[in-house]
Amino acid sequence: MMRKLFVLLWALLTVTVAYAGAQQGVSPGDINAAAELRMLSQRLAKSYVQLGLDVVPAAALEQLRDSTLRFERNLERMEILASALPSVAPAIKRLRGDWAALNTVVAEPADKTRALLASQRSLDVLDGAERLVDALEVASDNGGARRINQAGKLRMLSQRVVKAYMLYSWGADTAASRHEMESAADEFGCGLTTLAALPENTADVRAELSEIALQWEWLRTALLVEGAGSYRLVVAEAADSILAATDRLVRLYQNSESR
Repeated sequence: MMRKLFVLLWALLTVTVAYAGAQQGVSPGDINAAAELRMLSQRLAKSYVQLGLDVVPAAALEQLRDSTLRFERNLERMEILASALPSVAPAIKRLRGDWAALNTVVAEPADKTRALLASQRSLDVLDGAERLVDALEVASDNGGARRINQAGKLRMLSQRVVKAYMLYSWGADTAASRHEMESAADEFGCGLTTLAALPENTADVRAELSEIALQWEWLRTALLVEGAGSYRLVVAEAADSILAATDRLVRLYQNSESR
């Protein structure tokens, strides 16, 4: 009897320790990797639309392939993490299915109809990745995870707003594309303001935020030019610059939490 009681108590202790370990096991790098899935979903769709529009197609194809490889790598990391944190396993399983559906669309040559479908599928992936990031942020129980999450959202929005712009300039469901573009732009502006107001920002973070703000104003001006197909290249290049800057910002926040 005592032996059975000992075994039961040992099992309960093991579960408790495993749960605590899982809670502590969500690192800043895990939050960043999950948040990057959001960005990659929109970068992939944006690159696919660029291919259809023949806007720097070689670069767009390279970005599409790179986004696919990085998404797979990060998703595999999440699947490994799920073994220690079972609560996120359903979200990861759903994300895997939505990702497969998006990949099926972009495997075919891009036209206006397929570009719209790719955008819709990318939003399904984005929604699943968003849920995953939020779940990991809660599991991490770390205030720094929120900053990584917020900065990572800017990284995603830099791609989403340009994806919607490309669709709008192509005449693909113009009302919905314009709404998505304007909503993403507004969200980017609000997110940038929120991060800039954080009192714990270091000098390096403040400098990066100032650079992003300058680049964003320039891109926002280009987005407002009505019906200018010639601006597609300008907007695409601006998106790449802002993506690089927001990625640096995420890593500054990540490094500050990893020390």
